[in-house]
Amino acid sequence: MKYFFSICSIWSLAIMTLIFAACRKNNGVPNDGGLQIINGNYLADACGNRLVLRGVNMGVVYAVDLGKKELTEIAQTGANAVRLVLTSRYTRWSNGTPSNVALTGADIESLIKICIANNMIPVLELHDYTGSANPIADIDKAAGWWISTDIKNVLMQYQRTIIVNIANEPDNGTGGHDALYNGYAKAITTLRNAGYTCPLMIDSYNWGKDPQFIVNKGRALMDHDPRHALLFSVHAYWPANGRWGNYSDAQITGYLNDLKNTNLPVTIGELARADVQSGVDYAINYRLLMALSQQHGFGYLVWWWGFYNNPGSNNTLSMASDGLYTGLNADGKVMAITDANAIQRTAKKPCKN
Repeated sequence: MKYFFSICSIWSLAIMTLIFAACRKNNGVPNDGGLQIINGNYLADACGNRLVLRGVNMGVVYAVDLGKKELTEIAQTGANAVRLVLTSRYTRWSNGTPSNVALTGADIESLIKICIANNMIPVLELHDYTGSANPIADIDKAAGWWISTDIKNVLMQYQRTIIVNIANEPDNGTGGHDALYNGYAKAITTLRNAGYTCPLMIDSYNWGKDPQFIVNKGRALMDHDPRHALLFSVHAYWPANGRWGNYSDAQITGYLNDLKNTNLPVTIGELARADVQSGVDYAINYRLLMALSQQHGFGYLVWWWGFYNNPGSNNTLSMASDGLYTGLNADGKVMAITDANAIQRTAKKPCKN
């Protein structure tokens, strides 16, 4: 009898150890069954499968009915993610009359539900502080919006399925890497203390364009996050012959090689066919960026889709000026469908767990 209880105790201990280990895949942080960052290295779905973001940006706050029609069109590309442009206030159209209103948690929830129904990860980004000259103060304001009662109460219900992009391009390149790091470090602490467990996306320095910030500060920020669950985003506005800079293929390749060597999870949060500078389009070798992203296991999200009921919001970077999948323009088709590294050819959907 004594021997029997010893065997049972050993088996119980072994089973409990296996369960405990299975729940602690991420640097000792318990897995809550949602999106996760494995060992500070890559994004994974709820089943632990490596997941590379492939999708587009959608300017929902500039669209009629918050772009719900456009989201269903985006789903036809096979995208596994949509980066949703949010602002704390937006223009709501009703009977042809615009009104400036606060974006509510219920508004965001309606978009999250459409994304989930189409097995697309909602990447929620706050656009209010784009190009800030004071990132420490403004990233703090962004964090304050995420933890405001109405927004937080809704998003807490979707922690397993969302990514929160704390602030879009919250730095204009004048303050230095340390200031941006300090702003993000404080915001990460604020959001984690408020109960956010989902991955947090970090836009890079100088309107998101500087990959060196991720190289210099990315690992320290990952270590600062108690959940070790950050995604790093660079906005690749790197034209070959731009008004404010020229980026050769060799330089772009070097940038992405440097990012790969960080061993951090990286996404090109804004991938565009051109950089629009003072109303002029300067072409970007986006096919090279797509190929390198596929090679290195980086995500990419194309800037941006297009508008169905509000065509006035379209610009030369819109993939579909009518907001429809059937209306994809030449570059839009390349990015979404025809290139060997297009969304439709490389996107893997997250598991449904």
